[in-house]
Amino acid sequence: MGRPDKPIWIDLFDPSQDERACAAQITGLRIPERGDVDNLALSSRIRTDDDAMYLSIPYFADSANGHKAAPVGIVVTDRVLMTLRFAPSPAFDLANESCNVHRWESSADVLATLIEAIVNLAAKRMEDVSADLKKLSDRIFTRERIGTPALRNCMLEVGRLEGEQARNRSSMLGVQRIVSFVRAKKPDWMPDEVELRLRVVDHDLRTLDEFDDQLTNKLQFLLDASLGFISTDQNHVMKVLTVTSVATIPPVILAGIWGMNFKRMPELDWTFGYPLALGAIALSILLPVLFFKWRGWLSGD
Repeated sequence: MGRPDKPIWIDLFDPSQDERACAAQITGLRIPERGDVDNLALSSRIRTDDDAMYLSIPYFADSANGHKAAPVGIVVTDRVLMTLRFAPSPAFDLANESCNVHRWESSADVLATLIEAIVNLAAKRMEDVSADLKKLSDRIFTRERIGTPALRNCMLEVGRLEGEQARNRSSMLGVQRIVSFVRAKKPDWMPDEVELRLRVVDHDLRTLDEFDDQLTNKLQFLLDASLGFISTDQNHVMKVLTVTSVATIPPVILAGIWGMNFKRMPELDWTFGYPLALGAIALSILLPVLFFKWRGWLSGD
């Protein structure tokens, strides 16, 4: 690992012990262990040590391509920003590319750029979830009858989108706490311009929080709608079975009466008794069905 003179940002990606030692020698800072970054205690996640601010996001996931959530640690001083991560991050790549357009003036400038990249990508992911919800809503709310298997697939899609949104929510919660802490501390070496950028980011995070509530409500609504349509489909099956059972009761009664083995039954001497019995049975089936149709109980089926 090379040793540049006065680096402004050191990004440690799942570093080895040699890389940790080199970064500690360059910055003069204590390099957090993964256990420190994973710690859920607020006092461990956000604290100051001399002139350095130790920040961490225990649950950080900013990629929709299957990468699992991993903790992110941030150490910032008036001289350098050091980040510690254990998974690929599009936000870090985006922040790194922004150096080609905007030359960083200070470590605080880099911190603001990194946080802005994280928030911008989070907003993009939430917009993608919103677009997927619109497509899913069109699939569920259609005039054509959709069966239970299709509705089950819709419920699985709701679960996938809810999981993705939950990852976004957890990541943004950690970022929001970092922004609030840095703004509250506002060290002397942080320029007013950076503080203003963090104020804008704080406002964006609150807006995204409201957007998250809307998406959560929409997810719950689509889940309830899917369950409602499945219940309606099951009620339809029960209604068909009920109509069938009611329509078959009269012929069963007639067949039971004419099937009794009594010696003296006047119907046994009828010339056309057999076809008349079949006709009576068919009529006893048809009359209940016509009655249900007249009452409108079979409408839409």
